[in-house]
Amino acid sequence: MDLVSVTELHRPASRADAHAALLAGARALAGGTALHGEAHLHPAGAAAPPGEATPPLTALVDLLDLRWPDVEPLPDGGLRVAATATLRTVLDHPLTAPLRPFLHDAFSCLLASWKIWGRATWGGNLCAALPAGAGTAAACTLGATAEIWTPDGDTRTVPAAQFVLAPGLTCLAPGEILRALLIPASATRARYAVRRHSLVPSGRSGSVVTGRLDPAGRCTLVVTAAVPAPQVLTWDRPPMADAAAAAVRGLPLWHDDPQGHPSWRRHVAGIAALAVVADLTTDPTADTTHLEASC
Repeated sequence: MDLVSVTELHRPASRADAHAALLAGARALAGGTALHGEAHLHPAGAAAPPGEATPPLTALVDLLDLRWPDVEPLPDGGLRVAATATLRTVLDHPLTAPLRPFLHDAFSCLLASWKIWGRATWGGNLCAALPAGAGTAAACTLGATAEIWTPDGDTRTVPAAQFVLAPGLTCLAPGEILRALLIPASATRARYAVRRHSLVPSGRSGSVVTGRLDPAGRCTLVVTAAVPAPQVLTWDRPPMADAAAAAVRGLPLWHDDPQGHPSWRRHVAGIAALAVVADLTTDPTADTTHLEASC
């Protein structure tokens, strides 16, 4: 969709330039797929929440000009993934190879063509704050931390699970920039599973449940798309499948939009939880041809 109201494009030469442009009212631009995909834009790049006024979009600041490295190793064995790294770049990068099967399954829950995968950025997917954000689901499941640049030159961090607060709303304060996602080294040693439901096979996700099982037995389920903001459930040991489904269905708030009624979303999220726990706790060397593997 054409951004006919935009009259300025800022090309920052430094971090200070980017902060200044944002504080003056510009919106951050990376891949641009969220900005061009919505008719009415909220500061995060997504549709404005109900009842909230949509400010005019007149200026953009191109964060790609800051030329952040796409993926960097951290001293503790973790990874620092630039917010401007595209989904395709993240998948194809050698450093993310241990996580590639999970990232592929998670990113595939995003309704997008291969062209979008080559433009959409992981950080931008979080900043769009869409309930069905596949990048949000992946970051939360990996236990990632959001690295945020503040206008005073400092840096703060928040868990990825606390970055998206509601549809179209993130924890970013005015002038702040999502710099990177920090992925812990432990993420490469975990097992993962993904289940997605939508009203039609090629439709936007109505429910996404992702799971992680750490070597020590800690189990995490993340519910997105079916709820307004990510919901993370954890157990010290893998739960029984029925208990996991009950915990998911016991979440207090379910999203309501054309992609699915709240009661349907609650129901299918419980079904997905059953499948995810089964995937995580099944011996990967065992014969599982009798199990349904639809996603």
